[in-house]
Amino acid sequence: ENVASVDVSRKDNSARIMFHEPDRIHPESLNQEFRELGYSFSNKPFKHQKNSLFYKDQSGKRRLNKAVVPKVMKSLTLALVLLVVFFIVEKLQLGRFVSVDAKSSLIAFFLLGLVAGLSSCAALVGGLLLSMTKQWHEMYIDDDTNKKQPHALFHVGRLVAFFILGGVLGVLGETVSFNNTTVYAALVMIISVVMLLLALQMLEVAWAQRFQIRLPKFISRAAANEQTVRGKYMPFATGALTFFLPCGFTLIAQGIALTTGSFIQGGLTMLLFAIGTLPILLGISFTGLKFTKKPHLTAKFSHVAGIVIVFFAIYNINGQLNVLGYTSLSDIRFGSSKTIDVPVGGMSVLEEQILSFTAQGFEYIPTGPTILQSGVPTKLVVQDRGILGCGAFIAARGLFNGYVALEPGENIIDLGVPKKGTYKVTCSMGMVPPVTVKFR
Repeated sequence: ENVASVDVSRKDNSARIMFHEPDRIHPESLNQEFRELGYSFSNKPFKHQKNSLFYKDQSGKRRLNKAVVPKVMKSLTLALVLLVVFFIVEKLQLGRFVSVDAKSSLIAFFLLGLVAGLSSCAALVGGLLLSMTKQWHEMYIDDDTNKKQPHALFHVGRLVAFFILGGVLGVLGETVSFNNTTVYAALVMIISVVMLLLALQMLEVAWAQRFQIRLPKFISRAAANEQTVRGKYMPFATGALTFFLPCGFTLIAQGIALTTGSFIQGGLTMLLFAIGTLPILLGISFTGLKFTKKPHLTAKFSHVAGIVIVFFAIYNINGQLNVLGYTSLSDIRFGSSKTIDVPVGGMSVLEEQILSFTAQGFEYIPTGPTILQSGVPTKLVVQDRGILGCGAFIAARGLFNGYVALEPGENIIDLGVPKKGTYKVTCSMGMVPPVTVKFR
């Protein structure tokens, strides 16, 4: 009451408030109103508190802020514990306990989704949901009763889209295929960069605050306005679009939905898979809501979540660099290389050559030379002896297009006549340690 307008700048860390009658607004009343949110008001300037880990003193030298170090260490420790748990679950390779095909029961697809929620899919969909939590919290900061609404819409949108689009796959069958490595990689990397920027803002990195992701005002106002359909259902659309994110387990379910030939069967296949991923995603939503209910914990949640999202974003980007065949962190080798050279005596003109792998566990193991002749008809022969997760979809950009679904036993892929160059063989998400193949 009595406030005429407010102009807030995150870039300048300032808020300019214009009143109709300034004398009617007193710091004491504001302090009482905002005590739970942790804000203090005064007619006199507060002594400036440095909240960043490093600051510049009066001489201009950069110094460590010892008062902030304990808080940073607590956030780092909790984030590291969460990441260690993530890697432990990844190493367990729970996917080996779930095998699905077109004849599998719907319960099997639920279990597949459950495993997917505990795998690298969590780094993509879970990371996206985690990065949106802070935005949704701020949208409903004054409305406790509706804070759950965007989370509910996200999850409902995901379930509805998986059923409808799964049904569409069932009807269209083999005429439709989500199988373009470049498009998928670009999509994941764009989402990951946005996640990274949001994470840095959560961590209160000053320069990141300058890069606010904004749409034109006439769109953003409508999107933020809860009275409009676009604003109210934006989280619903976000959840629905996760159908197109290339998690290896999702691709497996989508591939089977394609073979059903039925809208209902294809829809139920994807719906049960999505329901299987729900417990972990609901856990992320619940954690975010629980922390943001207590204002003094909101900053701690943002710091821990920010660190985790930074890791997930880099993890996703690194995987897609592998898919695209570019240099990545995966190229750093601490042990022996998987590259196998062909003997010099064997480099005579060939009519055909074989590039062979065994796909087992969560890796592709070369069983023959990985340095071969260019300009020679080549076949890739992969023996699938129980590959897990996204490893069931092999990718090698430049050698063949898209992803190839591996079947148990021998898989033969015609590579045509490869050009001179270096290529990476990995899975659809780039998470399987890439094997470098060279044609000279």
